[in-house]
Formats: sequence, structure tokens, C-alpha cells
Amino acid sequence: MSQVSIDNVRAAVLSQLEVALGARGLKSQDVTDDFDLLTEGVIDSLGIVTLITAVEQHFAIQIDFEELPPEQLTVIGPFCRYVAAKSQGNGDGC
Repeated sequence: MSQVSIDNVRAAVLSQLEVALGARGLKSQDVTDDFDLLTEGVIDSLGIVTLITAVEQHFAIQIDFEELPPEQLTVIGPFCRYVAAKSQGNGDGC
């Protein structure tokens, strides 16, 4: 299994959200580690499901909602760290 870095995950997530970010006048470089996609209006509840599904398929993982606290699910940094760790076979990436 190849190494999946946090930067790889971040790039994939932000690519998935490129249109939604653009609609809010944002570029990927504007998105900080503590950026909350939900509270900033980039995604809604359906967008969360869509993003999770895309990430699970892209990285061939299953997100375990017991391992990732709900308040971190829509925050870029914690979410990307979790996905990177999960992709490498680690449990909790937070």
C-alpha cells in the first residue's frame, strides 16, 4: 500500500470542493487547517455525505464515526489527518 500523506488527502478533498469553495469566493490556499466547511457554508449536510463517500472511494477506506469526533468531521485539518492515518491502516488519526 502506498503512503498517503495529509497533503495528498487535503488536495483530494479541496479538489472535490473546488466548485463549492469558488462559489463562496475562496481558493484552496484560503482554507486553513481549522477551516470548518459546514460553519463556513461551503457544504451542508448532504455535502458532508457526498464528501465522505468520495473520500472513502478515493482512498479505499471506511470512515468510522466512532473514531472521528463529529465536531472534527467538517474541519479540514483533523479530517485530513484522520483519512491519511486510516489510509495507512492506523486506527485513530486525530
